[in-house]
Amino acid sequence: MSKATNERNSKQTSKTLHQASKSSKPPPPFSLPPGSIQPFLKTLDTDKVYITHIDTLPWAFKRRIFAVPVLLNVAIIVLIVYRLYRVVPTYTLILLSTMGAQNAATINFDSLSWSQFFWLSSQRGLMFIIDYMLYEFIYSWPVDFFGGVPSSPAKWRWRVGFQDKEIIVRVSRKWHAELDKDLITGNNDKAFQEKIMPAIDRQYMHEKTGYLLMDKNWELDFQSMVTATEMVKDGVVELDNFEKTVLVHKKDFGWLIWPVHRLDKGSDDEGRKKIVAFKDKLTAMGKESVFFRWIELIQYESTQPGGFTPERQASAMRQAKEIFESQGINFELFWREIGGMEGMPGMELRS
Repeated sequence: MSKATNERNSKQTSKTLHQASKSSKPPPPFSLPPGSIQPFLKTLDTDKVYITHIDTLPWAFKRRIFAVPVLLNVAIIVLIVYRLYRVVPTYTLILLSTMGAQNAATINFDSLSWSQFFWLSSQRGLMFIIDYMLYEFIYSWPVDFFGGVPSSPAKWRWRVGFQDKEIIVRVSRKWHAELDKDLITGNNDKAFQEKIMPAIDRQYMHEKTGYLLMDKNWELDFQSMVTATEMVKDGVVELDNFEKTVLVHKKDFGWLIWPVHRLDKGSDDEGRKKIVAFKDKLTAMGKESVFFRWIELIQYESTQPGGFTPERQASAMRQAKEIFESQGINFELFWREIGGMEGMPGMELRS
């Protein structure tokens, strides 16, 4: 077989594999996004992971919370201005002195003892250190808060205001650079358990306004929040598209979504307590991975065409039982110990 033929076969095989990958379904819990949210997805960075949700806390409460960083940054600006007022003349004299001018900042070494010289040097050294620390660590706070590019907390509030329903968009911090998009194939459970799952915990999100959800793993994408709000206002995208959802981009599929809010809907306080007990029990047994496999299973079954029918609920329950037994967990005994299956999505039916 000629070299040209081999190359053609190789290209055809590669093309076939690529097409097969493109035609395959996204692995659970992710699915392809609806067309209605595509205009927003086009504005996002494909290298990062996003979480959207709608903050429904009262607007007055959000205003009180936001007043704290506003006042703090105003106080910092006042401190910086006062510091500049005090030290600029001193630094000006020191600069002129180094250029040969005789002034109050000039050090006459011949008239100073070693102790006097040491004391004067220490004073100036401490002044330099304090001002450097202010510039390096404090000065950037009000700059980023009021004038950050492309957007900032102040710009976001100026353009969006305070509303009872606000779109919040969180974006992954630097950890996404180490994240192979194997995340969506289940090969990166650590990212799921340590980065994503804590960030979408219902109780965690319920207790805080969107502005307070920044932490070591997630920051707020203020520009995306402004863009999303304006798109909803202009009728380009529906508000419901921003319910609690995880957004991940993968080359083979494009943007994928995990509509976490579907797991929240219809679950009352008793059901949520049951889910917490379910997770805590598995964690205590050292089987926390079973919980995340259950999450993926329920999400997959509930997002199939036709909805989460009784047949699919029964299928989910049977598959869950297999998952438990594969990990050496007595399925029936486990549920008896936490008070039964009532209130657990996908577990209401018995085979």
